[in-house]
Amino acid sequence: MFHSLKTKIFFLVCVILALVAVLVLYFTHRDVEEAMFDAEQRSARNVLELVELNIQSGYRDLLRSRMDAVNAHRRTLQGMTMMAHTGLDEIFAAAPPAEKAGQDAMQRALDWLSAPTFVEGTELLVFDLQGVLLAHPHKEARGSNLNQIQDIKGLPLARAVEEEVRRQGHASATFFWPWTDHAHPVKKFGWFVHYPLTDWIIGAAVDIEELEREGERKLEELINNLRVNFSKIRIAKSGSIALFNAQGEMLIQPAYEALNLEGAINELTGGLILEELKAAAQSRERASIRIVLRTEEDMQLREIEAFSGYFRTLGWYVAAMGFVDEISAPARDLVSRLSLIIAGVLLASLALGLLLAIRLTRPLNALTDYAKSMPETDFTSADPRSTAIDHLPRQNKDEVGRLAEALIFMDHSLRDNVRSLLETTALNERMETELSVAREIQLGLIPKTFPPYPERPEFDLYAVLEPAREVGGDLYDFFFIDEHHFCFAVGDVSDKGVPAALFMAVSRTLFRIAAVEELNPARIMETMNNNLAPNNPNSMFVTLFIGVLDVRTGELRYSNGGHNQPVIVDRDGKARFLEGRSGPMVGAMEDLPYSPLETNLAPDELLFLYTDGITEAMNIRKELYSDERLLATMETLPERDATAAIRHVQTDLALHVAEADQSDDITMLCIKFRGMAPPAA
Repeated sequence: MFHSLKTKIFFLVCVILALVAVLVLYFTHRDVEEAMFDAEQRSARNVLELVELNIQSGYRDLLRSRMDAVNAHRRTLQGMTMMAHTGLDEIFAAAPPAEKAGQDAMQRALDWLSAPTFVEGTELLVFDLQGVLLAHPHKEARGSNLNQIQDIKGLPLARAVEEEVRRQGHASATFFWPWTDHAHPVKKFGWFVHYPLTDWIIGAAVDIEELEREGERKLEELINNLRVNFSKIRIAKSGSIALFNAQGEMLIQPAYEALNLEGAINELTGGLILEELKAAAQSRERASIRIVLRTEEDMQLREIEAFSGYFRTLGWYVAAMGFVDEISAPARDLVSRLSLIIAGVLLASLALGLLLAIRLTRPLNALTDYAKSMPETDFTSADPRSTAIDHLPRQNKDEVGRLAEALIFMDHSLRDNVRSLLETTALNERMETELSVAREIQLGLIPKTFPPYPERPEFDLYAVLEPAREVGGDLYDFFFIDEHHFCFAVGDVSDKGVPAALFMAVSRTLFRIAAVEELNPARIMETMNNNLAPNNPNSMFVTLFIGVLDVRTGELRYSNGGHNQPVIVDRDGKARFLEGRSGPMVGAMEDLPYSPLETNLAPDELLFLYTDGITEAMNIRKELYSDERLLATMETLPERDATAAIRHVQTDLALHVAEADQSDDITMLCIKFRGMAPPAA
């Protein structure tokens, strides 16, 4: 079914249009619903703010009237304490000098203070610093300790008043007075001053319960005003405002009678609705909450979006609620209308898409047939064929025409590339064959049979050469100049590949020629240098170590032309470098002098020669093998013979290099000097 591009395009158009329709309807519904919710949320928040402002205004009026009454009482009480203070001064001033501040004068003062006052609802009281009540209109109260009474803050009354009087010169306190004609303690407000002559605290108190009852009446009047205002407010269609206190008592029920919040459970969370509204009101964000409530009208579950506010001073909570289905109704209506419009557009678009698919796929079928015929084409032919798509680039200026043009161009290019590939392949095969022959020839130039002189017990020798490419520039060679002088050399040409291999072959030939006529390694090196340098257009050179060993005595005469210093391992297994350099690299410049050097090999000592492919070998972290590691490796030889020494270095070098590629030729030559064999008996 879906093997045809026409079907795929038609199906793709259907999917795209359906997807666009779904996305448009989804985002329209979502955005309109969010916009409606945002508008209702702003409206609800504005309503809450207006209600809070209304409550604050009423509360300020209530607080202002209460403060006026309290200030009036305070002024009255201040006047009474001043009058008592003045009266006491007169009583003690009129007493005889012998009785001044005596018991009789103090008793007359207390009796005067215990008399009823002329201001209704007020009374005077006096207590000492221990809190004992000395004067009061009620005889039953006299002698009681006022520290047994707590003020409204929960502190002992006498002690709290005394501390404030000493700190400020006066004190005020609200407390419950137990000695009354009522069945319960009376809430009173008192003003207190210190009388220093007798060290008394004089106070005047007034009953403030009537003041609080007046405040409660005004508070009820505020609630009634709010109830009238709430009944006029609607959120969406049926939403309304409710007011309740911290104890969960409904002060104003919602205008929608089916909403009964008192004791109601949120079906969404299982918690009490009023408790969740209180928690939301006291949070910093004051975010809305979702409520699912079963209405009393039809017992149906309805989802409600609710906002709540908290008026801390009165402990009141205000909730603004709206039904979610009523808020989202405009969005649903808009989506229904859009669905009808999009359905018509979808049908028209499908018909147009089908026609477009048929037109697009006709030339593509021709391109398909052409592509299927390409495997049968002979691209080795130089003449391009005439095809059924030659007209498409002219008729179609779009992507189809460019595709046809590309296929025609590919046909021509493939013919050229196939011919070029055949020629290149033949050339590469010839070069690989020649390089393979060159490698065999190069390796044939160096000795490969070990041990090379099994009939000579004076020494043991082993050597290896591992080119980094098919052919390389490293070399080693050895032979006897005469019966007792063994000549050997290790070199490293400055380049790699074929040029280095040719230079290596020339160097080895010159070494053989020069060493036949000369026992001095320095003279051999000078002869080689003077023959290599004049005919060296590429400025190549070779680092070279040449040694001549007297197998009878172990005397080693050598010359080092810029080569790595060999390693000597003594009888105790201690490794060291053979110091000394005769001159620069061989072949760099004519007529360079090379100094002769010499040392002696003791029996059982090893001489290890190598190229820089050993010490400069790198691992994948670009860390060199190094001279130090080579010395350490030579000091841990498992066996003291030439073959074991080279195998041991090869193993350690492989551990260091690990997965890294070989970057340079590697050459090693090791000689173990045994000394002259004892003569036969």
